[in-house]
Amino acid sequence: MGCSATVEYKKSDTVGGTMPAFGRSRRIGFLLPFAICFAISSASPVRSAPSANCANTSTGFIPLIDLGSNLYHGFPGGLYPGGSNLRPSAHEQAGLAIASSIGPLDTLGNPDAAHGRIVLASIGMSNATMEFQAFLPKVNADPARNPRLLAVDCAVGGQAANLIKNPNAAYWDSVATRLRRAGSSPAQVQAIWIKEANANPTGGFPASAETLQWNLGAIVRIVKQKLPNVRLAYLTSRIYAGYASSSLNPEPYAYESGFAVKWLIQSQIAGDSLNFDPAKGAVVAPWLSWGPYLWADGLTPRSDGLVWPCSYFSSSDGTHPATDGRNLVADSLLAFFKRDETSAPWFTATVTGVASNAGNTTGPGTGLLRVYPLPAARTLTVFPRDSGDRALTLDLFSPSGRLVRTFRLEGSRAPSSLEVGDLPSGIYYLRERGVVMPPVKVVVAR
Repeated sequence: MGCSATVEYKKSDTVGGTMPAFGRSRRIGFLLPFAICFAISSASPVRSAPSANCANTSTGFIPLIDLGSNLYHGFPGGLYPGGSNLRPSAHEQAGLAIASSIGPLDTLGNPDAAHGRIVLASIGMSNATMEFQAFLPKVNADPARNPRLLAVDCAVGGQAANLIKNPNAAYWDSVATRLRRAGSSPAQVQAIWIKEANANPTGGFPASAETLQWNLGAIVRIVKQKLPNVRLAYLTSRIYAGYASSSLNPEPYAYESGFAVKWLIQSQIAGDSLNFDPAKGAVVAPWLSWGPYLWADGLTPRSDGLVWPCSYFSSSDGTHPATDGRNLVADSLLAFFKRDETSAPWFTATVTGVASNAGNTTGPGTGLLRVYPLPAARTLTVFPRDSGDRALTLDLFSPSGRLVRTFRLEGSRAPSSLEVGDLPSGIYYLRERGVVMPPVKVVVAR
């Protein structure tokens, strides 16, 4: 399909366009909908792009989450060091501590519990904006969403990693513009989702993946400069690209982008660079973690059953996600942010729906009258409500809803001590079993 308007294009391009073009950036002279401009070639002003290569249903590569400690060209899989898919404990605890400190900010970046926002922004290229645009209506309609949460799509088409690694790139002005258009500001953003790749990558592995890692490192440093209150950054690598019909970002580069993300996070975990902890010196980046890992080998199911049919991609290039592909990523993002223990505390309604309860002995919806100290190091003291002679059962949950521990208290008004010294630092929720009241937020920190 061609475009009936004047079109400018350049070969230098990027992985991403606000719309289908996952590569060569374009400016459409007459503001035609991007959707009709999937195929513009640098060889001629208007001609059809090659269609998706739907016959390429598998590459034989093993998803990182299934590769584990096994090797790909000499490098172990897994999302984190040692072939593991779990964040190392110290990095996990650091993320939990940051998550527990996040609260609504005003547009100047000052705490404002009553009217402020917790802003989550996307950073990236065309695939990122397509997928985040599918995510927005889902999160806005979700009853579990924190009412103070504002999600803003700041990903822009035509803006690949090898472009936005430059702090003076026009992309960063567009980020600020989009935030202000949403009634927010750069100072209000505290969490970001990043999905990036290099356009028209060349070279073998690991060199090409190391180039992407370097560019991603530059990007997260720029993010901290442009969005000064960003504390948490979640990264996702490319989805399957075996159906791609151009050199914009085909396999094996899409698969290998997972190693770039893995190595970037690993570098921060090792303390080599990208410091996020003010106790260790100048903060130059947010805390980094994997978001959802979404690469699967075409129609070959990975361990959790994920596959990528060709119908989930644009028929014109096999690279950009079609509606089903966008929804798959959007649903995965929503599930991740609601479930992950470093995002659920601020993403879900429990953050603002639970009374802070520190020093609060009365009030509606406080299943327990008082819990202190907050944060607790080893012992949590609970003043239960008057239950007469009836024993109380208290369940302690993680932010993702996992039952962590159960306590049984004898019925009385006397305070009880709950041992929490062996629990990891972080946010928990304490609920009285059998009582329909909001849980009480508990913070464990050492």
